[in-house]
Amino acid sequence: MIIAGIFGMVTTQSVQAQLNLGLDVMSRYVWRGADFGNSPSIQPDISFTSGNLTIGGWAAMATNGNPAGSEIDFYLSYDIGNFSLSVTDYTFPEDAVSDYFAKSSHFVEIGLGWAGTSSFPLSISTGMFVTNDDDYSIYTELGYSVENVDLMLGFTPSASALYGTSKAGIIHTGISAYRDIQVTEAFSFKLTGSLIVNPYSNNAFFLVGVGF
Repeated sequence: MIIAGIFGMVTTQSVQAQLNLGLDVMSRYVWRGADFGNSPSIQPDISFTSGNLTIGGWAAMATNGNPAGSEIDFYLSYDIGNFSLSVTDYTFPEDAVSDYFAKSSHFVEIGLGWAGTSSFPLSISTGMFVTNDDDYSIYTELGYSVENVDLMLGFTPSASALYGTSKAGIIHTGISAYRDIQVTEAFSFKLTGSLIVNPYSNNAFFLVGVGF
């Protein structure tokens, strides 16, 4: 997710509150090695950060109307130094279960991450689904950033219907590159390109997108 525009900023003593609003338009929505919707995807994002706490929402909408490409997520994260704790609620409003407030509509994942440092830009994050997933699927991703390039490798340690695995496997590897395009003095956008490979399912994806 690319967060682009700062909607508002309030400073109170040493605590800074910030509301961010962004929009990505991607050629595909690929998440953890799987294509959702087989369509270009519109992905809005909103978040509010106060001190170490961030509350936000993110969505994906397939431009071809494919229900598999529709998603609404809400998340909460708290930073402790370079570490972060998170809870994400995934919902799929166009799925067979259409009642947003039904318990069966929500897939909650608890996550832990480490952001690395400027001298050692290796990051690691892991998450486990704790609702509506009999496998309690776990996903762990390693990332390495060099200037405007990100490398990633993600795997699940066991069988998971969610990730389409019958055993442990690497399901997401890839490289992403970013470039800021300055249009006017007051307006710019971010151009993104990603090559993603899922070694477990023998799938590969090349994505491009812009973030505002």
